[in-house]
Amino acid sequence: METKNAILELRKSLHLSQEEFAAKLSVTRQAVSRWENGETVPNTDMLKIISQTFGVSTDYLLGHPTMLCQSCGMALNQESDKGTERDGSRSEEYCTYCYQQGRFVRDLTMEEQIESNLCNLDDWNRENGLNFSKEEAREALSKFLPTLQRWKAKD
Repeated sequence: METKNAILELRKSLHLSQEEFAAKLSVTRQAVSRWENGETVPNTDMLKIISQTFGVSTDYLLGHPTMLCQSCGMALNQESDKGTERDGSRSEEYCTYCYQQGRFVRDLTMEEQIESNLCNLDDWNRENGLNFSKEEAREALSKFLPTLQRWKAKD
């Protein structure tokens, strides 16, 4: 995947207009449009800002997608982040906090998963140098979680 497609996919997955996306990055809507059309590519510093602002890896933005837990959305950066299947092998789809021995650790509704994710918001904000409010994070999670495999299956 090219950077232009990664940025477009990210923006759409967050249900943000180009203007809203640009505002969060303190750039113009035209800059976002040029990135998405492949006319320009964000410089290294801007890629870092996009990564930190929206919680995606720079690898993802450069076309090397990071696997995300298909239940909670956590990045599966290391083998130890991955849950386990019945046979003990590592799950490629779910994290260790959501999935162990071939089943979900807790039988949650999507709303309960959102609230569970919000319990870690302060740590996440601190680690990423951000300041999302619970309301902002809840809104983003309400839009993002339905795109994950666990919650798509519930439709």
